[in-house]
Amino acid sequence: MMIGNGLQISLIGVRSTLEAFPTTVTGVIIAAYYVGFLVGSFQVPRVLKSVGHIRVFAALASLASAAVLANGLFVNPPVWIVMRGVTGLAMAGLYITSESWLNARATNATRGRLLATYMIMSMGGISIGQALLGLGDPLKVDLFVMASIAVSLA
Repeated sequence: MMIGNGLQISLIGVRSTLEAFPTTVTGVIIAAYYVGFLVGSFQVPRVLKSVGHIRVFAALASLASAAVLANGLFVNPPVWIVMRGVTGLAMAGLYITSESWLNARATNATRGRLLATYMIMSMGGISIGQALLGLGDPLKVDLFVMASIAVSLA
């Protein structure tokens, strides 16, 4: 999940520059992720309580994966703004779902170690994803597909 997100974070900025999007538009695209993240932070816990961890995680991973693919297929700012918002919502939900599930399964004796390992893996995944940017041409759809695959494998 984090490898795909890390790759997409870098890819969006690089591709926006290569497509000569105005700086303000690129800023709005990037900010849309955080707007979606905020919305997801408030909405997903409600859904999680009624539907459960497995269904919410599967649905949000699928949504995040599809949003990455849409960015690769439709290279224009309005689509990217909406898809980055969708990605932010989905990623907030994936974090909430993962972390609440881990917290529910952990005992008092294992909670700190478990969440520390989770954070190391999370930050490591973002770093690996950003390093994958060098494996393809940012002007092609390949890197978007790689990011989508990584999120789907979550």
